[in-house]
Amino acid sequence: MHEVYEPSEDTFLLLDAIPHFSGKHVLEMGCGSGVIAVELALRGNMVTAVDINPEAVEATLRLAAEKGVEICAVTGNLFSAVSGLYDIIVFNPPYLPCPPEEDPAVCGGERDEVIRAFLKEAGEHLSPGGRIYLLLSSLNDVDCLRNSYPYRWKILAERRMAFHTLFVYELSRWSHMGSKRYI
Repeated sequence: MHEVYEPSEDTFLLLDAIPHFSGKHVLEMGCGSGVIAVELALRGNMVTAVDINPEAVEATLRLAAEKGVEICAVTGNLFSAVSGLYDIIVFNPPYLPCPPEEDPAVCGGERDEVIRAFLKEAGEHLSPGGRIYLLLSSLNDVDCLRNSYPYRWKILAERRMAFHTLFVYELSRWSHMGSKRYI
C-alpha cells in the first residue's frame, strides 16, 4: 500500500507559478492528490493525469468528481501510459537526491534519474509551441540538466526552504528544434 503525496509547499508553489490559460491539452505527470490536475481542469483545460501510484490516480479521480470536473487519470510510469501531444506538461517530480526505494513520492534517484527520464521523453509529447512547468530543487544538478536538455529554461518562481530552495521552471523548445528533439 502506497501513501498519496499530500499537497505541500512545493505543490502550491508550482500551481501558483503556472500561468492562467484555458482550452489547452494538459498532462500532469505525477499527479499525487490531484490538486494541480483538478485546478487546471477547473480553469477550462482538458487534463490527463498520470501517477505510478494507483492510489494517487484514485485520489485524483475522487477530487475531480468532488469538484465537478472530468479528467482522464491513469496509472503509469512517466509516459508509459500516455500517447499524443500536449500543449502543457506539468511535473512536480520526486526531486530529492535519494534512492526511489526509500520513498518514491519524494526520492528521484541520487543522480536525478526520474527527472532525467522525464526530460528525455517529454519532447516527444510536447506540441509545437508547448510549455513544460517543472519544479526542481537546489539539491538537483540543475546546471547539468540545463546543459543536457537544451530547451529555454526560465525561472518563474522560487521559495527558500529549510535546507534547499525550490524553483519552478518554464521550459520551451528552441525555435530551431524539431518535435523529435529531447529536452
